[in-house]
Order: sequence, then structure tokens, then C-alpha cells
Amino acid sequence: MSDSEESDGEGGLGNLSRLIVRPPGQSGKAKRGQLCFDAAFECGNLGRADHITDLEYDLFVRPDTCRPRARFWFNFTIENVKQDQRVILNIVNLGKETTLFDTDMTPLVRSTSRPKWQRIPRRLIFYHRSLAHRGRKILSIAFAFDREEDVYQFSAAASYSYSRLQKHLAAWEKKAQAFATRQSIAQTTQKRRIDLVTIGDYNFKEKDKDFKEETIVSKIKTAEQKKRVVLIIARTHGGEPPSSFVCQGLLDFLLGSSEKALALRNNIVLEVIPMLNPDGVFLGNQRSDLLGGDLNRCWNRATSYAHPALVAVNDLLKKLASEKTVQLDFIIDIHGDISHEGVFVRGNSYDDVYRFERHAVLPKFLGARIEAWRPEACFYNADSVLAGTARRALPTGSIDAYTVLVSLGGRRLAPRGPYIHYTEDAYTKIGKSLAKSLCDYYRHIGIIPPRVGRSKKKDRGRRRRRRPVVERDRSPSSSPERRVLAGRVLSPSLPKVSPPALQALPARLSRRPVLKSRPRTVAHADNILPLITGTAVKTPRLAVVDMSAYIQTPKEFVKHRPDKSHLRVRRSTRFSRPRFTSDEYDTRESDS
Repeated sequence: MSDSEESDGEGGLGNLSRLIVRPPGQSGKAKRGQLCFDAAFECGNLGRADHITDLEYDLFVRPDTCRPRARFWFNFTIENVKQDQRVILNIVNLGKETTLFDTDMTPLVRSTSRPKWQRIPRRLIFYHRSLAHRGRKILSIAFAFDREEDVYQFSAAASYSYSRLQKHLAAWEKKAQAFATRQSIAQTTQKRRIDLVTIGDYNFKEKDKDFKEETIVSKIKTAEQKKRVVLIIARTHGGEPPSSFVCQGLLDFLLGSSEKALALRNNIVLEVIPMLNPDGVFLGNQRSDLLGGDLNRCWNRATSYAHPALVAVNDLLKKLASEKTVQLDFIIDIHGDISHEGVFVRGNSYDDVYRFERHAVLPKFLGARIEAWRPEACFYNADSVLAGTARRALPTGSIDAYTVLVSLGGRRLAPRGPYIHYTEDAYTKIGKSLAKSLCDYYRHIGIIPPRVGRSKKKDRGRRRRRRPVVERDRSPSSSPERRVLAGRVLSPSLPKVSPPALQALPARLSRRPVLKSRPRTVAHADNILPLITGTAVKTPRLAVVDMSAYIQTPKEFVKHRPDKSHLRVRRSTRFSRPRFTSDEYDTRESDS
């Protein structure tokens, strides 16, 4: 609960602040079991809560500030619960109907005594159309509170706040002073800083120059070599916390001492902006910032008053373009997605075939590294509606720009495999795979030297491993005197002895002599009914009445009848009725 405790009472505009929802007509001190809703903390979002019954509540997501259509992100707490209290929470005003809640995605929950996020089981989640809410799709959560003293927090995804980022960057900066710098390039409308982390050195090292002179692939002179730069942008939208986890995994990987991390730091410069929209993240908005602007649609019309972060990034790109010894290769914008599973990319389309083929190279390396990569979901277009996005407005010349999207829900490792929800560790692993993909790409084109200690194998065939020679005592058969020894005499084979025949045990004499002659009954497997397990169901009884019992012979005929043996009363014909067993009888239409 660290995100809510850091900024309690400083939540977004219009969020509920410790509201006790009582039945209509009740007032006074709140009783145990009357729920208290709160979203007045960092990243919180809940605008309204209505009491339907003691077991059901309607919750309304607060729209983004100055942008009423963006409604998906929710993050709130509930307290003042009763032991074993069961409720149904209906989130009734989601802005988008086609979401991952249609499939297998579920919200998360945690409490003060259990601070780790846990997925609510799928059997307790219902995403359906409700006639009581004018046919709109609502998300219903059936939940039971097991501890009275706990405060429960519900969220659409694992939250990543602005305060958490600042703490992580402060600790990361102390460990990375030798090869990285951190600076603030702008301030938002609410005076929050926008950090830029520079990893690597823009100056060439001597060993890099020697390597480039000896490389056959690069035939350019050393004086004309340019330092390669990659720009990575994360958390453009507040309701997409997976992008922050991916960026954190990238930074933590570059901080390590692995061979790929050292190669990237020594040969490439990475410019990382961990959070482009701090105001939207702090307020708990889905897409917009404080003024209601979608930053991923305003790159082509950014102003210093409304979009200071975008203006600062554009100035950075102009500065990189003016440097003659610097070449910007990639712009990677990391986002979260609420409609698709796995990880995929969005790119641009070009009329030149060779330009497009070069543009599609990096996604190939990403697909080789990232788990649950979905190539069928990747597409490249030049749609005019998306002209304000980063991948459309920022690239110029030979710069390649991509939008990497990570699902808020989960992924499938096979097309029909089980659904696996993403966790915080899984998101950070994607960030590490992104860094490894960049290393593979630059090693492929010759910018990063090959790994030290590995040479190209001339013979790629499988080589047999020789066994070590161990000296041991020679046996008499291997000695030169083996001819002098008498030949071995093989003993005849032993006869095969059959096992003794099984003899039946003597029959147990019964104490009662009457039962000796009675044949022993053996139960037949076909006549034994299977055991029926489960909840008992009340079924109607089948009453069979023998109508022949009511047919009697006339008394006059009985008096004159000399012999009863050859005269028999003919019974009425019975209609054949199907007999049902306990397994065949259908109880679905019973009253119970």
C-alpha cells in the first residue's frame, strides 16, 4: 500500500475521499459493514459509489480531467468491512466495451496485511451487459472480506506512481554515476520534473576506434563514424503502468555487469525518459494530462504552455540532429494495451521497399528475444488519423520510430495455451529483453564488437568427446600368457524350474451347517451402480401403481367353479414404461 500512503489526501480532482456509503435514510456514526470508499491518493481513481443493497454497490470511474470519454483506469480502497462480508462491486461506466475483461483478464487486489498484488479468480469476475444500466457492459466483482482490520485496494493493473519512480531513480543514479547522468529537461503544469537519463558516452574510446578500423564490414573512415543513439520514451499515458515496469527493467539491466550491458554502455548512447506524463500519472488519469490533452496525439502541434514535455523532447531531437558526430537510429515509445494479449509493435509504412525492409529489421530482433511476441498483431501503416503520434511525427530521414505495446492482462505462450497473467517481474523481464534485442541488432551490423573469447567454428558438425584414458590392472585374459592357461569350461545351463502350482485354500467351514450347501454369491461389476458424489438434489418420485390389484373375479363365478387350476383371471395389459436409473434420470427440471 505504499502508493496510497505516500500521498494520502492529495489525490486526483473529483476522487472520493473516505466516503462511507450508507443505505438511504440512515445517518450518524458508521456501523461495521458500511463500506468506506477512498481514492484520494496518488494514482487513485473513483468518482462515485452508490448503495444498491447491503450486498451490491455501483461504482463510477472518474473520467480524465477535461476529457470525459477516457474511462478505464480504476484504483481505490475499501475499509470498515465486516468479517466474512460478501459484496458485489459493479463498475458501470467503462469508456471502452471491447477490452481484455471479455477474455481472461481480471483486476487485482491487495490489503494492508498482504501487500503483494493478487489476481481475483476468474470465476468471481463477470463482464456482461446489464439491462439495469441501459444495456451497457459493466464489470461485476464478487468479493468476500476476510479480515476486519485490513484496508483492501482494488486496481485494474499494478500501479506505478510518480513517487516510486523518483525513489528508484535516486537509488539508480548513485549506482550508475560512472556511465550515466540524470537531468530534468522540463517541468509539467503542476511543477513536476521530467527526467532524462543518459546512458553512455558521446565521445569515442580508443579501443572503439581500433575496432572500427579493423572491421571489414564498415568501410567508412574513423573520422566519419558517428555515435549511435537510441531514444526511449515511457509512460505517455497515466493508465498504462506496464510501460513504467518495462522501462525499469531496461534501466536495471543496463546497470548490471553482464556482457551485453557493458557492450551497450560502451558503444551506444541511450536517452531514456521514464515518465513523460507525471501529472496524468499522479492524478490517476487514463490518457490525458492535467489540461486534458492526449500527449500521444499532440506531437505535431505541441506548445510550450500546454505540452512542455513534448517541446523539450523536440528540442532534444533538434540538438541531436545538429551534431555531426551523432546519429539517432531509433525512437521507441513504450505503451500499455487493454485490448490485446502479449507484446507487439506498431510501425510506419514507406513507399520505398528497401526503406520498409530496413524499418522491419528491429522488430525481428525483438521477436527473437521477447516472450509471447505476437507477430500477427504487428502492423505498419501511415494513417492520417495517427499523424500526431510519436512514431509518425518524430522520425525524419533515416530514423526509425516504433510503438511497443505491452498487454495489461497477460499472454499465451501457444495459440491455444493457458492464459498467463503478467506480473511486475514479467514486465521488467520484457525491458531486459528489449535491451538484449538492441545489443543483438548493433552487434549484427558491426557497431558492437563480437564477444571476447568466442571464435567462429570452422566445423559446425557434432564432435565426439574423447573419453579420458585411465590406467588399470590388466586381467589374465589380456596378458601374453593367456595361451598357457587352461581353457574355460562353461557349466551347463541350469534347468528352468517352474513355480509351484497354486493350490486353492481349504474352504472355511461355517459354524451353521445350513449355509454350507448355499452357493456363494459373487458380486458382478456390471450390476454395481457407481458412487454418486456432489450436492444432493431433490427429485420427484416415480409412483407405479399396479392396476391389476383392483380387478376382482365375480363372486358368483367363484361359487360354481369346480377347479381353480385351469381357470385364471386374465390381467389387464400393462403399457411398457421405460425404466430410469439414477444416472439416466434428468433432474434439471425439478423444483429444486
